[in-house]
Amino acid sequence: MLLADRFRSHADASAREQSPLYAEWSLGIAGDPDVLALIERAPEARRQPALVLAVSRWLGAPLAPWPRLREWMLAHPDALLAELARRTTQVNDVRRLGPVSLALARLEGPVALLEVGASAGLCLFPDRYAFRADLRGAGRDEQARWGAADSDVVVELDVDLGDSPPPHDEWPRRVVLPEIVWRAGLDLDPVDVTDPAALSWLETSLPPGPSERVDLLRRAVAIARGAPPRLVRGDAVDGLAALAATAPSDARLVVVSTGTLVYLPGRRRQAFVDAVRALGATWVSYERRDLLHDVVAEVPEGVAPGDGFAALALDGRALAVGDAHGTRVRLLPS
Repeated sequence: MLLADRFRSHADASAREQSPLYAEWSLGIAGDPDVLALIERAPEARRQPALVLAVSRWLGAPLAPWPRLREWMLAHPDALLAELARRTTQVNDVRRLGPVSLALARLEGPVALLEVGASAGLCLFPDRYAFRADLRGAGRDEQARWGAADSDVVVELDVDLGDSPPPHDEWPRRVVLPEIVWRAGLDLDPVDVTDPAALSWLETSLPPGPSERVDLLRRAVAIARGAPPRLVRGDAVDGLAALAATAPSDARLVVVSTGTLVYLPGRRRQAFVDAVRALGATWVSYERRDLLHDVVAEVPEGVAPGDGFAALALDGRALAVGDAHGTRVRLLPS
């Protein structure tokens, strides 16, 4: 995909995320040869629209209309490129745990949970969050709740049951998460939840717009600070086996990836899948739907394009399709 097209796509996603400023900025960059040429001087892996915009804000770009951002970027090329070279995309979106929790509920515990691309490790605590889902379709219109009922973090999810009910009428009306006895995360640049500067970067990585995401992030950080997760600096492929070897042998090893594998080159993605299978681990993924050969998910008729962006899969078998952030999912036939 051309860089301009990536920014146009990001503009569409930002509009859906109710961030009109990011939508305007992304469209402005997509149509500006000078700014595109500047960004193309950065390493390929550092040209993601979300990272470019977050770094610009971090360095002091004003939250102002596109002409002001353009002026700022062209006036600070060296600082922008230097910061892009040392930063990585950090999107610790706990909302993706909504669909992930549906997959985890199908597993017997105890579980040893290992997340790749863990960032600050906020997605390592599904058992300490509350989940609230609106269920519709298949003749049902009701609400379901699961997880830690008294948690300060509430993950909301819209579940479309499709045309026919799941095989078990109680699911997903009654979701029970397995016991998690061990948890650890792997990341190229892990974020320390006790470091204020690192957390400030996490907040800057969120698009400007409604404050609910910042509030959710802060609440999740507060829980993580109570028992900071074990985070290991390492590659999703090369570092996986060593970290997995430290998990308790009497627990089911579950490897989770959510929106992480898109940052790996194609061959490395398959190497990751092969590495998980070599471990004999259970794999829960919520990744872009067309990203992996091993996950085949057809988007049912009537599903909005944005709501078929990602696929929820358990050991490569697609369970649902959903939006990029995991707030809306459509269950697939078993």
